[in-house]
Amino acid sequence: MKKIIYLLLIVASFGMNITYPENVDVIRINSNQCISLFFLIWVGCLFYMVKKNKINIQIKSVWIFGFILSVIYNATFIANNLSDSAYLTGLVNILLTMFALFSWTIIFSLTLSVIQKYFGFNIVNWHTPKTIYIWLILVIIWIISIAGFLPGQISWDGVRQFCEFERTKIAYLNFKYIPTNHHPWFTTIIFGTLFNVGRSLFGVNFGIFSVVLFQFIISSVIYTFVIKYVFEKTGKYGGIGAFILFASPIFSSYAITIDKSTLYYAFAAWFYLMFTKIFEKIKISQLKWDDILYYCLASSLFGLFRNDSFFIVIIATVVLIFLSISKKRNLILIMVSIFVILGIHFGWNSYLNLKNVVKSSPSEALTLPTRQLSYIYLHDKNSLTKNELKIINRITPLSKISKNFDINNGDNLKSLYPSNTFLNSDQIISDVKKHKKTIRTTNTEKREISQYLAVWLKEGINHSFKYVYVYLGANSCYLNPFIRYSDGLFLNYFPGPETHPYMAPSWSKQYTPVFNEKIRDIYRKAMLFIVNSPLLMFISNPAFPIWSTLILFCVLFELRKKVNLMLLLPLAVMCLLFTITSINGYTRYTIGVLAVLPIVISYLWRDRYNDKFCKVK
Repeated sequence: MKKIIYLLLIVASFGMNITYPENVDVIRINSNQCISLFFLIWVGCLFYMVKKNKINIQIKSVWIFGFILSVIYNATFIANNLSDSAYLTGLVNILLTMFALFSWTIIFSLTLSVIQKYFGFNIVNWHTPKTIYIWLILVIIWIISIAGFLPGQISWDGVRQFCEFERTKIAYLNFKYIPTNHHPWFTTIIFGTLFNVGRSLFGVNFGIFSVVLFQFIISSVIYTFVIKYVFEKTGKYGGIGAFILFASPIFSSYAITIDKSTLYYAFAAWFYLMFTKIFEKIKISQLKWDDILYYCLASSLFGLFRNDSFFIVIIATVVLIFLSISKKRNLILIMVSIFVILGIHFGWNSYLNLKNVVKSSPSEALTLPTRQLSYIYLHDKNSLTKNELKIINRITPLSKISKNFDINNGDNLKSLYPSNTFLNSDQIISDVKKHKKTIRTTNTEKREISQYLAVWLKEGINHSFKYVYVYLGANSCYLNPFIRYSDGLFLNYFPGPETHPYMAPSWSKQYTPVFNEKIRDIYRKAMLFIVNSPLLMFISNPAFPIWSTLILFCVLFELRKKVNLMLLLPLAVMCLLFTITSINGYTRYTIGVLAVLPIVISYLWRDRYNDKFCKVK
């Protein structure tokens, strides 16, 4: 049997080096020496595992998931940038593609076999550090790494939220910002209120610092409890690994940045921490009322900091309901939680309606369908009837589709919609003033968008392969860790009135950084150097969350852990949600999942360890 595996590995080592260059005239053999060396080390490790009898090729699930990963790997390369490649046409190309698919199935399957064997294999027990010590060390590292950006920086979205909060008037456009829920109005109120309090005390700089200090404290405290949980579940090495992750610039760079994502990541971690704890306590019958209280609070804040998070909360709570029913315990407590969460959600929506806060434009949720239907128009226009073309033209003017179509970024296409809460240029704002576009979606526009979606659905049935092709191309960096992506941190300093005159709060010129541009740039380069270290670059890869989730599914599937599979459902939904966003491979969308993964992995690791060594069922 070993000889067969050795032979398969030798064959696969050649297939791994088959590439998918955008230029079909380029030979399809990998010429990157670093990648070749990486592949060689990978195969060498598998050879060693085979020699030590650490691989079991008779496990069916690893071959199923290995094939799935291989399909994703090869399909995303084919669809990347929607290049007009011929990898599925012509005998030679088809043979090379199939050989690559076969080879990667072998590599991924054997790798999954190793992961399954060693998952939960050991825990190095270590005295869990006191919470206050974890927090203090984390805070000190954060302060050192972000001090150069004081009093704080503001993202593009953050500046926009300040404009809405103070109803900024842009004189040269004769336009006044109004409250919208494009960025959750709940976060806008928090940012604006904290800024006004700080500004009233010591000026604009302290106003910005007040917001930064608030999110700094909240984030660091939540991540501290996550780190402590990982220490308790996995011991010394897992805890240290979690600490390194949260102390790194991946998270500290957001602590100094006023942006809704900063606290969203923290509340995502808190929500999943409470969800996991309740999940465990239902299984062992230790659930208490205070657990429900914390869960309701964490879930509500998580849902209020991002418009689509509420669906994740509902799915997680439904999982807890099913678990309670199956275990015949704690159902009343869980039902109380879902009624509280629903009450807060609908109560907040009623408040938004009462205050006449404009709902986010439908285009924000439809960037993927828009790219799919636009692709059909650009490449198979004849499949559309005259009436369907008229329907599409009302939403995305046909004459502008070609110019604005970008598979990796749907922002330009969504800006063609008749209603727009994005307002990302002075031209769009001018169109709003001239009534060419609306901020508040009208009933007529809602009806036209419904007709547009009907056309999208009909074309999807007729062109399902092309829709999948566009989906893979639009998410190639989220689905394939081997495709290059933008690895920069979210450190864009302060977008001032000079560069964005259409989005400048009345106080923007009073903002003065503590340190000059040169020092800030040194800090930025230092943080980029750290985050580009091999380990952090691997973890921060935008495909890491989806692949980690698939691997966890594979492990639990083979272990017949049907109950624990439910723990992964909200995580899977979180991963799916960033595949329908507008930008391909944007780490800003994936860091929330990255904050959650240590919690999930730690719980499952301990559960597997207990089954193997402690005989705890």
